[in-house]
Amino acid sequence: VPNYGIEIYPWAYLSTLGWLSCMGWATFKYRLMDIKIALTRTGIFIAVYTLVLGIPFATAGWLRPWLSAVIGVNWWVAPFSLMALLATTGPFIYIYLNRKAEEKLLKEQKAYQGILRNASLEMTRLKDMKVLLEFIVHITTGAVRMHYAAIYLLDRDNSYYKLESIRAREGKAGLSPRIEMNCALVKWLSDKKEPLVAEEIKRYLQDHPQKDLEQLKNQLELMNIALIVPSFVENKLLAFMALGDKSSGEIYTPDDLHVFTVLASQAALAIENARFLEDAREMQEQISQAEKMATIGTMADGLSHQINNRFHALSLIAGDTLDTINLADTGQYAPEQKGLLGQVRHGLERILANVVQGGEVVKGMLKYSRKGEEGFSAVSLDKVIDSTLEMVQYKIKLNRVDIVRDYPKDAPAIQGNLTQLQEVFFNLIDNAYDAMMERQEAFKEDSYRPKIRIYTEDTHNGTIRIKVEDNGMGVRPEDAGKMFTPFFTTKVSSRKGTGLGLYVIKKIVAANHQGKISVESNYRQGTTFILDLPLYKGKEE
Repeated sequence: VPNYGIEIYPWAYLSTLGWLSCMGWATFKYRLMDIKIALTRTGIFIAVYTLVLGIPFATAGWLRPWLSAVIGVNWWVAPFSLMALLATTGPFIYIYLNRKAEEKLLKEQKAYQGILRNASLEMTRLKDMKVLLEFIVHITTGAVRMHYAAIYLLDRDNSYYKLESIRAREGKAGLSPRIEMNCALVKWLSDKKEPLVAEEIKRYLQDHPQKDLEQLKNQLELMNIALIVPSFVENKLLAFMALGDKSSGEIYTPDDLHVFTVLASQAALAIENARFLEDAREMQEQISQAEKMATIGTMADGLSHQINNRFHALSLIAGDTLDTINLADTGQYAPEQKGLLGQVRHGLERILANVVQGGEVVKGMLKYSRKGEEGFSAVSLDKVIDSTLEMVQYKIKLNRVDIVRDYPKDAPAIQGNLTQLQEVFFNLIDNAYDAMMERQEAFKEDSYRPKIRIYTEDTHNGTIRIKVEDNGMGVRPEDAGKMFTPFFTTKVSSRKGTGLGLYVIKKIVAANHQGKISVESNYRQGTTFILDLPLYKGKEE
């Protein structure tokens, strides 16, 4: 434009100034870089290149007369050579000073990163799950000095993530005790498989509004989470760490994310190892308990004999005393004495009744514990249920349950072993009772009444189909396939179940009786066990 005689002030340089200002504002507002590091780098850059450019120009301006006198008309060679030398060494000087400055500024950060790296190597030695998780949150909060650190661990039912361990340096963190599988946070971690920085989600949403990300942002803000680091085993999200802001207000750097990722990977292996050992210990305890129960079963004959001897002695003593009282002439006794004698007579009668009932209990236990050496024969379903209820009444409260026997009394006989079939139905009714009590306790439904329905369906191919249906808690879909797995239990308390009941039932039905057993269940509605047992082919007695 000046070639045409139009003079314009060179405003274009202001665009460069504007660009630098925008970059500085974005860095500060969105925390694209640690502000201290950004200012340090800028200061070093200005200082180095002020010297690189300033010294040659100062030399040319101040020393020109002297250089002209010494060198002559080629005086400019000296400042030009100096400029070339400084321009060559300037970047190296900048890199050196920048590295030294960052080492000083990031000394604390490098220190805690080293601590976390060492911790990631040590945690695999910890075998106890609780100790392991507490170690991770304590070492993390102590080294990094963040507001809090927490670990969410996948529940054994694979249905949600439970807050297993937390350490907060200042007050209490507002974290949820559980996070569902279908929430935006878990979906994002499962899909991306990388650390989640809350600030990055906020920045991305400003230019790319999305409903899922908005839900994710709200969830992070609600729990005041700054960073989440996932722990994967293969493609399974086993756990994740939820971290608060640093107490210093500094951002989490890429180096931090890398160290936390390594820590999370080692944590996943350590958690998997601890859970395996935990399962092994639990399985060993259950095996030991099962062996104890089996030992008690083998002792049943001897124990029942000893107990019956005691019952017999009590019966003789109480009977003789009662006969003596009944034969006594009480006509001359005072009313008070007659009343006292009547109370004694009533007490003795109760002792005799309880002795008889105790004997029946021992007899039932003995029948239940025997192996059934009599072999297989025609067994009536009604007789199996009668003998089962006779025994199960001593374990559960039958008056709290409606048991509906919805099958014909003259149903075809089963080719089976009475004792073994009694064990099958004993376990099914016992499990149904526990499931119904769990539902009753969980939902407090006024109109709810526990109910077990036992019914049959048409026979096919020489078998009879028997169904045992309850309206209890039911089984989660993900657990349905594990029902007959050894040591798997859905009961609320591990003391109530060893996880062997259904496994043994399947062995009795399938291996011993050449039958089939399956299960249908709707969670929170009820469960139905379906048994296909062979019909008796001989002539019934």
